Amino acid sequence: MSSLILVGLINGTLLGLVFALMASGFNLSLGIARVINFQHGAIVLWAMYAAYLLWAKGGVSPLISVVPITVIWYVLGYLLQKYLVSYSLRGPEDNQILFAVGMLTALQFFAEYVFSGDALAVRDEHISGALIIGNQVIQWSILISALLSLAVLIGLHVLFIRTALGRNLRACAQNSIGASLSGLDINHLYAVAMGLSASCAAVSGVSMALFVSIVPDRAFEYSLLSLVVSVLGGLGNMVGSILGGLIVGIVLTICQVLGYGALAQAIVYSLVFLIFLVRPTGMLGARTA
Repeated sequence: MSSLILVGLINGTLLGLVFALMASGFNLSLGIARVINFQHGAIVLWAMYAAYLLWAKGGVSPLISVVPITVIWYVLGYLLQKYLVSYSLRGPEDNQILFAVGMLTALQFFAEYVFSGDALAVRDEHISGALIIGNQVIQWSILISALLSLAVLIGLHVLFIRTALGRNLRACAQNSIGASLSGLDINHLYAVAMGLSASCAAVSGVSMALFVSIVPDRAFEYSLLSLVVSVLGGLGNMVGSILGGLIVGIVLTICQVLGYGALAQAIVYSLVFLIFLVRPTGMLGARTA
């Protein structure tokens, strides 16, 4: 029993880092641009398909293709905010939610039309096999995905703390009116935030493509998972995304290794329900950026 729990803790922590990056992107757009980014899961899904196509058709490893995929999704995310999402924000809040859910649904069904509903998988020989430490077996694909996610999370932290762009984004998140009066172009900063959000989704999508099957129906699941992780840690709280991701990853993995995989999702969503009752702002509290 103890060895199974240890396996769950190790693999759950690695999986949780990928979830943390996914939710960080969701929280980033929420904390800075005030956008409830339900289309986030569709971006994750299409990044997975992009990684698959480059691997299957061109023999390009996802460890290489993650760079152009991330750059492309940053540009698309920037344009999405600047020319589409910003217009949905001018009306009632319901418009924003309907726009995001509509885009999520459209992109999901378009993926199903293009790739069919069959499950696809990336089998990169460069990351096959496992790392064996004592009695523990860790798949290289999950370990590399977690390290890649961790590197991006550290990069985001450095961006927000050490750069002028990061300071401007934080100023915009804390007081958009004051930031605008001080001469900052908040519409540009909102678009940058959405671009970074899409980039996080892209990296997490490519990372997950290394060890999970690619199925169109999971777009909604990824959006919901991002929301769940964000709620656990605190909406708009980037550090909370990491904590929430680790909790969800560990809970899911431990349930699976103990033979309660069917209950894993129920337990995770029950945690969200309890958090709402006890601490509605999440474990670390809601904040912007």
